[in-house]
Amino acid sequence: MKQIAGILLGLMTLVLIQGCTGNQRPSNYNNKPLVDDKGLTFLNGGTETGLTMIKISGMPVSNSKNQLVIQFAKKITGDNTKLVDDLKKLKDDNFVTSGDSISDTHQQMITLLEKKHGAPFDKAYLQEVINEQQQLISLFEDASHNSNVNVADFAKIKLPALRARLESEKTLETVLK
Repeated sequence: MKQIAGILLGLMTLVLIQGCTGNQRPSNYNNKPLVDDKGLTFLNGGTETGLTMIKISGMPVSNSKNQLVIQFAKKITGDNTKLVDDLKKLKDDNFVTSGDSISDTHQQMITLLEKKHGAPFDKAYLQEVINEQQQLISLFEDASHNSNVNVADFAKIKLPALRARLESEKTLETVLK
């Protein structure tokens, strides 16, 4: 009888240990995002701005003749692809399910930019990149004070790199004048 009790106790212990070692995320049964409205604005706005930067940074390959602009655009594409991926992960971690798309306003700007070539394109492209970067920094500055610690920490970590890139964008704009 003691052996059976010992075996049952051992099996129950194994079952309990197995249940504690899973890598599954906890369920969010109320299906509500874990961020407030400001956090939601940050996550959606940051993702949209990043997607816009990726889209316009693909244009210099065909619309610019300046190798500095083309190389810079490739760097911006890489940086923003990583940023958008990180934002999407943060959205997933906080149960934010909104779609990722480019707004009509940004789409109109993209359409106008696509029509330009050469030096006029370079100037307009860099101005748009700087404008988008400034908007992105503003979003991240606001988010660095968010009540959701994950959102605030994410914004604080990313801000120095975003500011540094803005300075390099302004430098390139000055060089091309």
